[in-house]
Amino acid sequence: MSAEEEADKLRKLEEQQKVVPLKNRINFMETAKGGIKANSLENVCLILEHDPLLKGKFAYNEFSYETEFMEDSAELMLEHGPLQDEFTPAVQRYIERKYKVMFTPKLIDAAVTEVSRRNVFNPVINYLNECYKKWDGKKRVAEFLPTYLGVERSPVTTLQTKLFFVGAVAKVFKPETKFDFVLDLVGGQGTGKTTLLKRMSNGWYTDQFTDFENKDNYGNMMRAWIVNDDEMTATSHSSFEILKKFISAEILEYRPAYGRYTVRRYKNFVMARTTNEVTYLKDKTGERRFMPVMVNSALQKKSPITDLPQGTIDQLWGEFASYYRDGFRFGLTQDQEQMMADNREQFMYIDAEEDAIEQSLAQIKGDFVTSSEIAFKMGVPDIVKNRKLANKIKYVMDNKKEWHATQRRIKGVPKRGYTRVKSE
Repeated sequence: MSAEEEADKLRKLEEQQKVVPLKNRINFMETAKGGIKANSLENVCLILEHDPLLKGKFAYNEFSYETEFMEDSAELMLEHGPLQDEFTPAVQRYIERKYKVMFTPKLIDAAVTEVSRRNVFNPVINYLNECYKKWDGKKRVAEFLPTYLGVERSPVTTLQTKLFFVGAVAKVFKPETKFDFVLDLVGGQGTGKTTLLKRMSNGWYTDQFTDFENKDNYGNMMRAWIVNDDEMTATSHSSFEILKKFISAEILEYRPAYGRYTVRRYKNFVMARTTNEVTYLKDKTGERRFMPVMVNSALQKKSPITDLPQGTIDQLWGEFASYYRDGFRFGLTQDQEQMMADNREQFMYIDAEEDAIEQSLAQIKGDFVTSSEIAFKMGVPDIVKNRKLANKIKYVMDNKKEWHATQRRIKGVPKRGYTRVKSE
């Protein structure tokens, strides 16, 4: 045997020894010549499960519904996080060089999916559990928004803060929880409304969507914990009926990007909105979902941009998690509903016609009034010829708690109208 042949034999033996230790431990599917079979999903899975560089590196994020690479790898030049396009060729080349077998990209992707589904985690649950363990027991909820956004310190502020953030905890631990409240941060331009939401989300945040009907937006939302309609851009691009339907929906149906199938998933996020327009609530029939708080830079003690440390954020979430663990109820009492309704009144938009109706109604001294009487005081003698005004009067009166629609006989003739509710 020549020296060249001897060297070649030695080289082949060394290459085989790189693979043999693993082959001895793993029952690979082999070719007729004893090599690792290249068209085997099982073989790729075995490598991903046992190779020292790849073992335990792939997991399925149950919160974002994504496969993630769990730590940085200098050898593969891959970073921790959701898988990117460069992942497959990096792993493909690594396996080829070490195991002398070329698996197709499709096979590698399939194996990663299979292996990661056996290694699941939820980073938000992990975070909340850690915050709860480290919570010092101090209650900060009542001072949170007053301190960082200058919101008035009041029972309604505390209630709405609890509802929103405990709701966020509930949607993580139990996504099927019925939760249809929206936190609206109003006014206070330049106070850091959006920054506060971003900081509290710990990175699980999005404001990148255009409306509430396009299902292409849903996948982006489902990777977030706090979904913020910044400056109410999406609200302005959606009808109120579409907005109400989206807020009330417990399940979103959509096709993920590059996905083959449509999926139906419980919403795992809460929704907030920001606006500088104070009187922004325009529909009296469905506004109970919205929880507006007035932001005031003059009363702001600290800035969420510069003065909200991670330690405080963690303590707040520990407190909110404690409320959830203690059985926090999202059903409101009558007093709480009334308190929130009274709070919404200052944010209601009233157009000139509604204002005229209010002024006419203020002139009524009796306990019964008809739409025709209200219209007459507005200078419209025949409401029958003005259906638009008739509908507006009905809309306003139907949403007044102090008046109830009823019927009364006047001079023997039945008249439809509204009876004033006697105060207790």
